[in-house]
This record gives sequence, C-alpha cells and structure tokens, in this order.
Amino acid sequence: MTVVATLGGTSAGAGRRRRAGLFGRRSLLFLIPGAVYLAVLSLYPLIDLVRMAFSQVTAGNILGERPWSGFENAQKVLADPTFGSVVVQTLVLVAIVLVVGMAGGFLAALAIRPRTLLSSITLGFMVFVWTLPSVVVGNLWKFMLESGGPINSMLLAVHLVERPVPWLSQNGLALVVLALVNAWMVVPFCALVLRAALLDIPDELLEAASLDGASGWKLTRFVVLPLLRPVVAILAVLVTINAFRSFDLIFVMTSGGPGKATTTLPFLAYQQAFTFFQFGQGAFTATLALAIVLVFGLAYIRMNRKEAES
Repeated sequence: MTVVATLGGTSAGAGRRRRAGLFGRRSLLFLIPGAVYLAVLSLYPLIDLVRMAFSQVTAGNILGERPWSGFENAQKVLADPTFGSVVVQTLVLVAIVLVVGMAGGFLAALAIRPRTLLSSITLGFMVFVWTLPSVVVGNLWKFMLESGGPINSMLLAVHLVERPVPWLSQNGLALVVLALVNAWMVVPFCALVLRAALLDIPDELLEAASLDGASGWKLTRFVVLPLLRPVVAILAVLVTINAFRSFDLIFVMTSGGPGKATTTLPFLAYQQAFTFFQFGQGAFTATLALAIVLVFGLAYIRMNRKEAES
C-alpha cells in the first residue's frame, strides 16, 4: 500500500508539473502580442531615434538613406549659446514641481487622512483634477492668467496691482508660473499616494508616540516622515520623471516663450526637429533627454526592488 501511495503521489506530482509546464508555455503565448506591440511602437522608434542622433538627416532623406555624421549633431547642439540656459530652465522647472508638488501633496494627504464625508468629497475632486488632460489644464490656466483674465481682474479689483501682471509673457515669471501649474497637476497624485501610506501607519503607533510626548510637528517629523521615507523616495522619482517630460503644458501655455524663457530639453528637441527641421539635432537632444529619464527610471526600479525586499 505504501508503494501504491508512493506511485500515486509520484504520478500526481508529475501530472501537476506537466500541467504547470503547459500553462507556462500558454502564458508565454499571451505575451507575444504585447511584445510585438512594444517592439513596433516603442523599441524600434527608440533605436531609430538614436540612429538619427548620429546621422545627417534632412526633409529629403528622412525616409531614406541617412549618411553617418558621427558627433556633428552633438557638437552643434552643445555649441548653441542657448543650450545651457535651456538645461538650467529644465532643472528649475523640475525642482519647483518636485518641492511644491511633494509638499502640497503631503499637506493635502494629512488633511484628508480622516475617513470623513468631507475627506471623501475632497478626494473625489482631487482625482478629477488629476485625470484632466494636460491640454485642458493648460488652456484653462492660460485663460485665467491672461491680461483680462479672472486672476488679473480680481487683483485689479482689490487694488493689489495697478496694471495687469504679464504672467506668461515676462522672463523668469513665466517659467515659475508654468512650474506651479505643473505642480498643481501633480499635487492630487502625491496626495493619493501619501494618504494611502499614512493609512498604513498603525494608529497604535501614533497613540504610543503621543503618550511619549510627540505631538504636532514633532510627531510628523520624528515618527510619520521616517515611516514614509521609502514611499516618499519612490514618489519623488516619479514626480521628477513626470516634470522632466513636461511638454503639453509648455506647448499650450507659452510655446517655449517669451523667447526661450520656458523652453526645456524635450520642447527644444521638438522645436529643432519640427520647427527648424534640424532632425539630427532634435534627435540628439531627445536622446539626451531620454538618457536622463532612463537614469531616474533605473533609480525608481532600484528603490522599488529594495522596498519589495524589505
């Protein structure tokens, strides 16, 4: 009987392994459409972009043979006197979005942490704001910030300013306003993520900290923030990537102006390729921007893996 049981167990185990292998092979078949989709619409365009960055590309040969030009496009892009200012503007925009978006999201998460009706309504409104397309948000804020728009009209009515403020047509100010609008779009996402992380903190731990004398800012600084550190790190990488890739708002609200005061690396690549038809230079700028985003992406993957292991 022992032998029969052993043989039965062995055959059952073999059957399970065969079924697992069959389902494993079938699951690989389900991955084929997705792999083909990514290869055609993502991988091949990226490879072609890198090839264009080191080739002589014009409107006449963009679909044909492209002569190899080495680092000529890179030299032209880096020699442009405005390239340095574009890099600085990109970093400034990313920094403002990161700081304002994360800080605003954290404060909003603290405000809507209680499970109340008002918190639920506020959360629903924030989800609505988060899902709005960037084109819609850009046109909305562009209308509000015009010389005769609601914001300037209100400031004039209460006599805070003597004439309309050129929010989107003054160097320096336009970039800050654009970054703040971008941060306004990021705050709901940060609040949703941080609220979920706050709800994972046991109430018993917070009560024990309160009994030990930690309250208010001390409770947030020495108890809540250390517990949120892994989530905050991952969220900061995601916000940075989102801010760095910002294109829609710039295109709708300022078109990179006034002059090049709000031009960032992704928008510069667009202008070089589709405004001045310098396809090779645009491809190199886009490749440079892609490399920077990949660095942040690898940092996100590494942090996510460490969080999963811990």
